[in-house]
Amino acid sequence: MNTLTFTSPLPLDGVRVPRAALLDSSGFVFDRDGFALADLALDDAGNVASLRPSRAAAHSDWIGFPPLVEAHTHIDKAFLRARAANPLHDFEGARAAIERDRAQGWTHADARGRMLRALQLAWSHGVVALRTHIDSQPDRLQPCWDVFRELRREWEGRIRLQAVASLGSGKLAGRHGERLGRLCAEHAALLGPVFYVDSDLAANVERAVDLAQNYALDLDVHIDENNHGRADGLRALLERLDRRPFAGRINLSHLCSLSRCEPQEIDLLARRAADHRLSVVGLPVANLHLQDRDCGDTPYWRGVTPINALVRADVDVVLGGDNSQDMFVPWGALDPLAVLRDGMLAAHLDEPLGDAVARVSTLAAAVIGLPDVGHIAVGRSADLTLVRSHDPYAALSGDYSERLTLRAGEVIARRSLEM
Repeated sequence: MNTLTFTSPLPLDGVRVPRAALLDSSGFVFDRDGFALADLALDDAGNVASLRPSRAAAHSDWIGFPPLVEAHTHIDKAFLRARAANPLHDFEGARAAIERDRAQGWTHADARGRMLRALQLAWSHGVVALRTHIDSQPDRLQPCWDVFRELRREWEGRIRLQAVASLGSGKLAGRHGERLGRLCAEHAALLGPVFYVDSDLAANVERAVDLAQNYALDLDVHIDENNHGRADGLRALLERLDRRPFAGRINLSHLCSLSRCEPQEIDLLARRAADHRLSVVGLPVANLHLQDRDCGDTPYWRGVTPINALVRADVDVVLGGDNSQDMFVPWGALDPLAVLRDGMLAAHLDEPLGDAVARVSTLAAAVIGLPDVGHIAVGRSADLTLVRSHDPYAALSGDYSERLTLRAGEVIARRSLEM
């Protein structure tokens, strides 16, 4: 990582900015990709001092992306791929691999080193808010929850960290469920049951929602991460919410099984999800990697969330990176712009890129409860990702000469191509 110094205030004239990043887009002229030319100036404190439609005759080489958000990741498991092999690359193999690795004993130093590395990588890629799921089975609360508490304190003012207590929903029964309810309340965390499709599904959904209600917790659930083609988890949750409303927020992560339902069923379930104000995080890289491995061949199903149908039903859908370089997913570097590129490709998100950026910035922030995050606006900290490229799509394709990460107007990371 290189550190650069610019003289403040830093003038940025003719920068292309995405429509999704602007609180007020009046006066800006957007191209077909949803980008407009803007003149920005930063003050000595590193805030945006002015932002207006550009008066420059031509655009500069810079494209300005807003503060980025990682809405779903697992930093407690990050970077375990090399030491915990999953040769078949499937879900069951990943679960077996992590069990073997945990049996060796996770130390505080090991967990801290990997979790810190994940935050440093996210920071260098322009992430200002991050929600991580943390394995929270009865024998797995430590060391990762202690490490998270430390890192949230140390990284305050740099990355806004949120945690989700993640575990199979059946393990919420009895004393451990109450223990997790208290833990989440103490850490301002979310409850994150993983709903498996079995004979206990309806009871587990009922228990999880009741537990969250009792402790005033929001829910971020792993649901329908399979190829069954019925979206059983979503149906069970909707039936529970039809009977009794839930006071908090509920986010659905994965939901890829929904895409195997009939189109009319998808639309109906999507409208019901919208009626209950459910949000969705699609995890395109993880689901492309893990789903439809049953045949042991090139998959016939992409395995991704049916994002377009959900969006048509007015469900808020954002994108997350999920696992990074572990036994579940060997890919990933906590870079939301890379996730955006992969998600647009995998899910055929044909909306203009300047609007789609919201799914890893402004809309992603709102979904995780941070509506004040993700914009480029006067008075806000200049936490930008600047990419020097001839075209926004080229920039996300790696066709750029420089990528700068700014925090409060200072360049804290630089990636460059010198030819």
